[in-house]
Amino acid sequence: MNSPYWSRIGLMLTWLLATTFLLGCPKPPQKALDDAERALLEAQEKSDCAGEKFRAAEKLLAEARALVEKEDYDAAERKARAAEKLAIEAREYAELTWEDCQRRKELERQAQNQNASNTGGTVGETDNDPSGEQLVLSTVYFPYDSAEMDPASKQALEDNMRWLRKNAARSVILEGHTDERGTAEYNLALGERRARVVRQYLIQFGIDSERLIILSYGEEKPIAFGQTEGDFGRNRRVEFLPQK
Repeated sequence: MNSPYWSRIGLMLTWLLATTFLLGCPKPPQKALDDAERALLEAQEKSDCAGEKFRAAEKLLAEARALVEKEDYDAAERKARAAEKLAIEAREYAELTWEDCQRRKELERQAQNQNASNTGGTVGETDNDPSGEQLVLSTVYFPYDSAEMDPASKQALEDNMRWLRKNAARSVILEGHTDERGTAEYNLALGERRARVVRQYLIQFGIDSERLIILSYGEEKPIAFGQTEGDFGRNRRVEFLPQK
């Protein structure tokens, strides 16, 4: 028997077994985590113009790190890749809508200053309601990829028009929103069209156009975060934000 020969065979088998063990041993998805963190850092500078997406990306990365602690590396990598994708989307959305975002922030700043300069009451109370009950102006909802109001939407505006007539000194911001389907640029324009349709409808019934301020957020401020048609429907809306 050739002892050196069998020794070499033994060494080769040992090396193969060790290599197989090392290759089969799962490792933390460090590259995926690093890529996600880098994408978040790149998006952070403009995160205030894509807040929901940015916060969702941060949450996904935190979940990925928690899964690493549990040694669930496959799930951690999926979460990290999803966080990276969402962070990139947040940065691209913020860059695409930067000018409109600055305009929105300026309008919000002016509204806050105006409210702070007034005494008595808050934006959420009626001027002529001595009980001080919380005001709830109806939200108007829209079909998919549409800026047309159905009869239910028009009916919802009846109460809003009564409030506007009762509080003739008050103005409102009409905030247009969409679901997440479509490009950021398209949804920003669609949100504006929806707000304009509501504004024009109110003007037809005698509401002064100077009291109706249009502001589109597109897909940026969802109120439902699921992926069902019901969730999408709740996000396709125009909200009324009363101003002093």
